[in-house]
Amino acid sequence: MHTLSAEARTNRARARLKKSRRWATGLLLLACVLFAASAAYVKHYPALGYVKAFAEAAMVGALADWFAVTALFRHPLGLPIPHTAILPRNQHRIADELGRFIENNFLQGRPIALRVYQAAPSEKLLAWLARPQTRVQWLPWLAAQLPALFKVAKPEQTARFLGMLLAEQYSGERIGKTLSDGLKALKAQGLHETLFNAVLKQARRWLQDPETRLLLEQNLREWAAKIESDAPSAWEKLKASLKGTLVDKVDGWVSEKALDWADGYLAAALADPNHRIHRSFNEQYDRMADALSRSRLWHKRLEQGKMQLAQSPAVREMLEKSWQSLQTWTQNDVQKADSLWLAQLNKLLDHMIAQAQRYPQFMRRTDVRISLMVRDFVMRYKDKAALFVADKVKGWDSSQMVEKLELSVGRDLQFIRINGTLVGGLVGLAIYCVSQWVF
Repeated sequence: MHTLSAEARTNRARARLKKSRRWATGLLLLACVLFAASAAYVKHYPALGYVKAFAEAAMVGALADWFAVTALFRHPLGLPIPHTAILPRNQHRIADELGRFIENNFLQGRPIALRVYQAAPSEKLLAWLARPQTRVQWLPWLAAQLPALFKVAKPEQTARFLGMLLAEQYSGERIGKTLSDGLKALKAQGLHETLFNAVLKQARRWLQDPETRLLLEQNLREWAAKIESDAPSAWEKLKASLKGTLVDKVDGWVSEKALDWADGYLAAALADPNHRIHRSFNEQYDRMADALSRSRLWHKRLEQGKMQLAQSPAVREMLEKSWQSLQTWTQNDVQKADSLWLAQLNKLLDHMIAQAQRYPQFMRRTDVRISLMVRDFVMRYKDKAALFVADKVKGWDSSQMVEKLELSVGRDLQFIRINGTLVGGLVGLAIYCVSQWVF
């Protein structure tokens, strides 16, 4: 991992390149001096012929390698010699080849997905979140961002989106089956009986309330007074012969008895789980769950009801106000020391950690999903990444590209010049020795 800045790394690479150039050029100059000295004194000292042969071949090797290295980046001595300045002249072709090389050799979905899976990202993320320091530092910060997050969606946009979601994503059949599954889940847990008993208890409280009884008795008397009969019964004739106050008392007594009977009937139903009203409720409950799941008529009705709700201005207004209330409540809650949002985030984190410890296979499946998502992302966009690299290289200034490449590999190329000087000299010396021995 590089800890230096880009400028510092560039300056260091430039210094190393200059040093390597000085070594290579110094050896060339040394070969020239050796050649000149040996050529001047070889007549007096024939053994200098070996030095002259070494120096002559070393100069040739050094100059040849200098020309080759220079021709990669620029025209030697500024002369437009054919097949020189290879890199700048082929910049676009090199950029395309570099992009294809990265796409075909680096951006491979399967190896990348395997590396992501082996890194266990979900486990590392949970381990990081579980640290006390992370809880103290990041969870309050995350809770504080919720108001801004909620404000991103305007109330009218949220209401319109929810209406559209209801209208487009949930058909009448899907709604019916969802409701049916919900009813069956309630029954599997025995909650439907609990809810029914709660309704019966509330009905008893309602019947026992004095104001309710008075209202019901009055309604019963009004209903009885409206009954008309062409053939009055003996009771009606008796009522007609009595005074009005007595009739009212009798009707009141009958109404009270009717309400007492209803209250007693509900009490008996609450005391007996096998009461007829319980059996009827269970039968109707099962028929309702089955009808919601299978009945096309119910699906059609739910579809019509769904569309009415989705298009209802009142429902949209209610959703807008609900979203505004949530935004306001969240804004106030996150500022409290005992924020409910912060408590819920802590509970959610505790639940995630507990589930990860209890079901390690879930974490592995999560890592698989993450790695597959990364693989799909890479396979979908690797051509665009290659195109981006190619366009970036094509957009470089030629001198900038040459400088970048030369700073990257130029130092090694200068060692080619050094090796060419030494190897060339040794080869020249060997050839001179063989010629002296043969001829």
